[in-house]
Amino acid sequence: LNIYEVAIVRNLHTYGTFAATERLLMELARAGADRQAMHEVIRGHAMAAWDAVQRGGPNPLAGRLAADAEVLRYLPAERVRALLDASGHIGDAPERARQAAAAIRERVGETVGLLTWP
Repeated sequence: LNIYEVAIVRNLHTYGTFAATERLLMELARAGADRQAMHEVIRGHAMAAWDAVQRGGPNPLAGRLAADAEVLRYLPAERVRALLDASGHIGDAPERARQAAAAIRERVGETVGLLTWP
């Protein structure tokens, strides 16, 4: 297994913001915003940002949302940017990695057992 940290950071910077919009949506709802209305605001900005990324540009999603007047009615721009920072967002990756490692150990153990002569 080769892990290329530079590529991981680049991908998180480019695409992680899209995944982090769920955190923003939940925080907006907790702040009193209408969830469905905010979903549409985020979706509109996400589609425009996706188009920019597909054309090879940087992802403008965090900047667009941090400047949106409707979003700013509920959260300050710096909070919006913090919520959209996916660099520390790992979700359930640690648990999934432990499960994968356990499954590999089990398979290797079975294979070694098959190759062992009495």
